This record gives sequence, structure tokens and C-alpha cells, in this order.
Amino acid sequence: MKCNKSKPINDHLLRSWIRCRRKAWLEIYGDKQKKLWTAHSTLQLNHQNDCFHNLSKKSYGIGIQACEEGKNIAYGIRLKYPLIKNRIIKGNLPILRKTSGESIWGNFSYQPVIVRQGKKVTREHRLILAMAGLLINNLQKFQVQKGLILHKENEIIKLEKIKLTNKLNIELIDSLQNLEKDIESKTPPAITSNRKKCTICAWRKDCDAVAIKKGNLSEVSGIGAKRELLLNKIGINNIKELAKIKHYVLKENLEKFGTQYGDISQQIILQSKSQSMNKAIKLNPGITLDNLKKAKGLLIYDIESDPDIKHDFLHGFIRIPNNIYDEMSLKKIKYSPLLNLEKDTERSLWKRIQRKLNQHKDLPIIHYGETEPISLLKLGLRQGASSHEIDALKKRFIDIHLLIRGYWCLPVRNYGLKSIAEYIGFEWEQSNSDGARALLWWRQWKKSRKLNNVYSKNLKSIFKYNRDDCIATLMIAKWLIDQECKLS
Repeated sequence: MKCNKSKPINDHLLRSWIRCRRKAWLEIYGDKQKKLWTAHSTLQLNHQNDCFHNLSKKSYGIGIQACEEGKNIAYGIRLKYPLIKNRIIKGNLPILRKTSGESIWGNFSYQPVIVRQGKKVTREHRLILAMAGLLINNLQKFQVQKGLILHKENEIIKLEKIKLTNKLNIELIDSLQNLEKDIESKTPPAITSNRKKCTICAWRKDCDAVAIKKGNLSEVSGIGAKRELLLNKIGINNIKELAKIKHYVLKENLEKFGTQYGDISQQIILQSKSQSMNKAIKLNPGITLDNLKKAKGLLIYDIESDPDIKHDFLHGFIRIPNNIYDEMSLKKIKYSPLLNLEKDTERSLWKRIQRKLNQHKDLPIIHYGETEPISLLKLGLRQGASSHEIDALKKRFIDIHLLIRGYWCLPVRNYGLKSIAEYIGFEWEQSNSDGARALLWWRQWKKSRKLNNVYSKNLKSIFKYNRDDCIATLMIAKWLIDQECKLS
């Protein structure tokens, strides 16, 4: 493989490198056919456009001409400059805002503006802003002191000012030089040990295949970057080595770093054995499945949310009128979606949910993970539910995720709904669908409501996805019962 010494470094490549050194390398040399489409990139772009639209209410223009004319906002400026020796740095500056100063255009200057998602400003935001600052400084021949970061909080656009200091610029140049070294290498950087962030990466399947082949410790459920480092320090470098070590030996070695680390020794050894042998291992926790086995029917519950505005926009229910042992036709299962169009319509939503729950008050409510009961109980409390009603509701919940973790050690990288459902052979009707894509569909549908196309394709896609989430939860519950029957 040839090293690419001539390719300019741009802001996109820098973002990728800050998130994951290997990702930046793959952006240049990776097989593009292995790159997945993810909804996150579209969600980020839409979020950026919404935030920028808020600024464009003042006078604005396009390109450098807008700066020459002294417009308040300048869109779509692309610049390039050798910020580091022998390497052109290209920056796409989507938006600049006019501020005080003495530029080549007059007694004003421009400062860079970027958009962020998430709860806080990160290193990525600061370095991208610093890069934009250096590029605009070179163009306008004036050093801007601050950059701006926009973010949306409960539909309100907020603005943060970030100082563009010499210290930040030094950190940027150092990062650009290290990025350059990585993309000049013939081999990709090692796979990151923090695999949680890989779930939204377009290159995740490519890296997954490599990690599985090498037996990386980061593939073991329950082992993050810190635990992997501790295991490396005591001489354990892959899944097979972890699977072979005795529990008491690992416990003793890990407790040298703190007693809390010794407590997880048995768990991660069992997990590594399960994954290295590709075999489910039965645990003996002393808990019971009686609530599932004896239930005359079930309610399955799953929600879809917009986390940016803390809005649970869909509450999906499936009712199973029979015992879980009975044969059932998945196609004939009735699905009941309850939409919550706006956050301020919660009162009517709660009444609809109450009716649904009271119609089937003798049925337990199964769900996957803690999100559903927490959200539903909070909704009830906000709408004045009595303590008796809340206590009765709490007793009906059965968390299938907790049951799986308590009963089985499975050969999976994580115990999320998708991973477990796929392990037992369940497939979602819509390929490459996930919570992020459902959120994208929701936001696209909200914008299309003006056309009065209430049951548009996007809304139907959300319902299909949420229904499959409910059925996946049911199938995992049924798998638990089936396994117990086989072992009894």
C-alpha cells in the first residue's frame, strides 16, 4: 500500500482522527465498499443546519465576497494553507460571524462558528474551532480572539464563546503532525480499546472483523479501555489468555490495583470463555422466571425518544393474550403505537396509556432495559398519578435484560437488545435500522406534516421498527423459557 503524502488534511479528517486514529487512516485507505451508512451523520448535518438557520436571520452572503461586503454572516468558505510543513491544510468553514477587529476588509473581522451535539464542549470541538481560526486569521490578516459554538437545548439555540489561545493552537499543530504521521503509515493504527464509540462509526464492521480475528480484549463484554490496560499490565493480552486463567489468580492480580477490580474477575473470565468457544454458559443465580411462566398473557412495551429535547415521541405496546408457552403467529400479533406529537400533550398521552394498562391490568409488562419503566413512571408522576398507582405499576414490570444477564453468559460483544436478538436468530424487517434511524425518520416526518400526509412512509417505518423492538423483546423472553425447559 502506498503512503499518501500529497493528500491534504481537512477538517473532516481531523475530526475522524480525534475520535479514532484508525478511522482517519481508513478514510484514506479503507475499502469504501465496507463503509456503512449511518443515520448519525444525517442527524448531525440537520442539527447543524437548524442551528445555523438561527443566525442567518441577519444579513448574510456566500463565500469570501460576503466578507468583502461586510455581511454579518458569511456562508460556505473553503480555505487552504500549510499550517504544518509540506502539508496543505484544507478547511470547510460553513459559517463565519462578523465581529470587531481590523481585517483587510475594514474595521471589522470574522470569527469561526461551529455546531455541537451532546452535553459539553469536547477536545474535538476546540481543535476544529482552532483550525478554523488559524485559517481565517491567514485570510483576513487579523487574529481573532474567540470562536463560537452553537448548540440546541430544548429547541432553544444557545451560544458559547471559546478563547482561541496560543496553547490551543500549539495543541492543534501537534495533533495535525501526529495525524500526518498516521496517514503516512503503511499499516493502520491499532483498534481503539474504547469500543463503545464504535457503535456509530461507519467503519465498525471492518474493525469488528479484525478485532474478532485477533481476539482483542476490547471484544469482551464488560471490558473497556481501563480494564484492558489493567489486564495488559498483568500479562493478559487476548481473549484466549483471559479464558485460560484461574479465577483466584486473576482476582489476586487485579486487587493490586484496587479491591473493586477483583470483583469482576469471575464475570470477565466466564464472558471470555463464552465468546472464545462461541457457546452460551448457564449461570445459577437463584432467581426465578415464575412471573413469565405463569402469566396468562403479556404486555410488551418499548419507546422511541428524541434525546436532544427529552421527548418520548412513541410508546409502543404489543399484547400477547396467551401464555408464553403457547404457539403464536408473529404476523398476527396486534401492535398498538401511541404517538406523543409534542411534549406539551403529555396529559392526553398519559390518559391513553392508563386506558391501555387498565384494560390489561392483570398482565405483566415486559421490556428490555431500564429506560421504559423510568420514563413511564416519571410521566405518571408528572401527571399526578397516586403513590398506589405508581407502586402497582412498578410491580408489573419485568426487565428481560436483567433476566438475561442473571441467567446466561452469552457469546456476544454486548447485551443490548439488538445483539441478543440477533444471537437467538431474530431479524428486524428493515435492514440497517436502529434508534438513530428511527429518530431521523421522526424528524423528517415532523417536517412533512405540513403536507397532511399523516401516515407517511417515515412514520410507517418508525412503527415497523418499534414493533420489531417489541417482538425482539418477546422472542428473548421466550428463548429464556425455552432454555429452562431444555435444562429441566
